[in-house]
Amino acid sequence: MKLHNLILLSVGLGLFGISALPAQAAGKKKAPAKVSNKKGEPLTPAKLVEDMKSSVVYIVSKSEGVNTKAKQARPYWLGLNSIIDGIDVLEGGMKKKDAGILKGLEEIGRGLTQTSASWAMIRGAYPKSTAGRGISSLHTAYETYLEHFGPAVARYKKKAPLSEKEKASLARSSQQLDALFANLNKVYAKAKPKSYQQRMLHDLVDLINSLDRARDRGRGKLGYASYMYQWNRLQQTLWAYSDIIFTLYPDFYEQSWQLLENDIEQMNVCFGSEEEIYASFYEETNWDISQEIIEEYDDYYEETSVVEEIEENFDEKEVEAEFAEVTGLEDELDEENVDKLEDNEALEDEIEEEISEEEVDSEHSLAEDVGESYGDDDGDGVDDEEDTDDDNDGVSDCQDTDDDGDGVCDTNDEDTEEEEEEEMSEDDDNGIAECVEGDYDCGDGCSDGGCSGCGGCCQE
Repeated sequence: MKLHNLILLSVGLGLFGISALPAQAAGKKKAPAKVSNKKGEPLTPAKLVEDMKSSVVYIVSKSEGVNTKAKQARPYWLGLNSIIDGIDVLEGGMKKKDAGILKGLEEIGRGLTQTSASWAMIRGAYPKSTAGRGISSLHTAYETYLEHFGPAVARYKKKAPLSEKEKASLARSSQQLDALFANLNKVYAKAKPKSYQQRMLHDLVDLINSLDRARDRGRGKLGYASYMYQWNRLQQTLWAYSDIIFTLYPDFYEQSWQLLENDIEQMNVCFGSEEEIYASFYEETNWDISQEIIEEYDDYYEETSVVEEIEENFDEKEVEAEFAEVTGLEDELDEENVDKLEDNEALEDEIEEEISEEEVDSEHSLAEDVGESYGDDDGDGVDDEEDTDDDNDGVSDCQDTDDDGDGVCDTNDEDTEEEEEEEMSEDDDNGIAECVEGDYDCGDGCSDGGCSGCGGCCQE
């Protein structure tokens, strides 16, 4: 498996023109912003990329105590490094209008999965850190980009029926999925019970089951696009978990997990290269995503509230000046020194602690289980015991008459928590935003029309 060189994160951030420093290097601090139900300007691809950058700065500022030289934290920092590289490639692809867009999205997705899962494993050693809020914010910005401008959306917007090559890709992927599942069962049998090894394998089985259910729906444009999206999610998770297991569980990797590496390599080429996909789905349809605007963004600004906090807390000129003084530390974490990574007892205890059966069978993957901070469920920096605004909506609990933030007074609200969870579980999770899917479908009409973004139906 390919190993990445661990570089100093603050240097990596310089790749796309932003600087990350410990919190004390920033400008004057303010209280965390209260931005529940916040509205903002319509979103563009460029805005989403800027928010990804700001989310990374927040993550780094809240990861001050996570030692870059600790072996157990290495997957966390490697994931962030992949995210940084991916944002740089994505931004370059947007400027050049080429396949760099897809390469960047893939790299970000892999790094985000690795960082998320790693933080879920080590966060118990940092009970007061709210880095998870930044990871959740980054995830929201990334998924919003993906669900409006990603390859699944581009294929769905292309009106042509499936080509013979695409049909062949579906058939080949189906065979690969069966082979992967068979090998995964062999690896699962050797995983330590109630461990993070088992939890990661459980996540992969869930993703394979999602793909298995999507097989029969992959024969039309929407089904094929949805299948591609789920396939990419599985690829990214396999890659990320391979890196984590290789570092943290070398014996398990050598004796068992290594069996999956050939499957992972084959999956990478199933649907064609990024250049082929971009040429077919973007260039042939003349879809210039830079001209798109997202009008419907739901709770985007609420979920990415850390962006506003970073903008308020960081003095850009001061950060750039401090950043210039630390760039010379790049050699401290070169390839040679990576071999000298140290064990951190606190992290070792956190990772090796067995997890319960309930956690192994969780509906949420390990990579998604990162948003809350221990003792600070809403991530506002105030301990739960002292917090008088549990949902962080800017209204004190004693005066709050809308506990779930849906705009309906509690006395008139018929949606119970169970009903809301059921509604969330009914989402199709196909990688295509509802406004894109709805506008493009346009019912049974407009077969020769097509749509532009989320701005309306069947515009020529």
